[in-house]
Amino acid sequence: MTNSEDKFAKAKKSSGVYGCVECGKCVAVCPMAEMYTNFSIEMSPRGIIKKTLNGNNIITDENIWYCTECNAGTDVCPQGVSCRDLIRDLRKIAIEENVVENIKYCTRCGKQFLSVPAKNFVFKRLKEEPPNVLDVLELCPSCRREIYMLRNT
Repeated sequence: MTNSEDKFAKAKKSSGVYGCVECGKCVAVCPMAEMYTNFSIEMSPRGIIKKTLNGNNIITDENIWYCTECNAGTDVCPQGVSCRDLIRDLRKIAIEENVVENIKYCTRCGKQFLSVPAKNFVFKRLKEEPPNVLDVLELCPSCRREIYMLRNT
């Protein structure tokens, strides 16, 4: 087994994807359905899990970058499958394997991330907004979520 295969196997095991029973609860609570007009099974937690289990080359799949890492799918999963942990591991592997372009560094925490999916969504929705509104795109998904929670709790 290569180092990349080891990382992928570890990501699958630690996130619990083998326990998925395809109930769809994670998809039902996923906020991406409201965020993205092009939401589909391909980008849903269930879709990512299925592609991961089928051995698809998931680390090159753009859909792993849409997730907000909210953990809602894990909270409702009867088997405790952690969609968030799987996504984080897949993203880390993709960055380490150098299979993505346009990697950015979060201006808040320094973590690497890919902002293309969020940028496409935000630019489409906020065409008329002042430029400082788009500063959120300089933050990784975890920092965006944290700032959102601080503002709205």
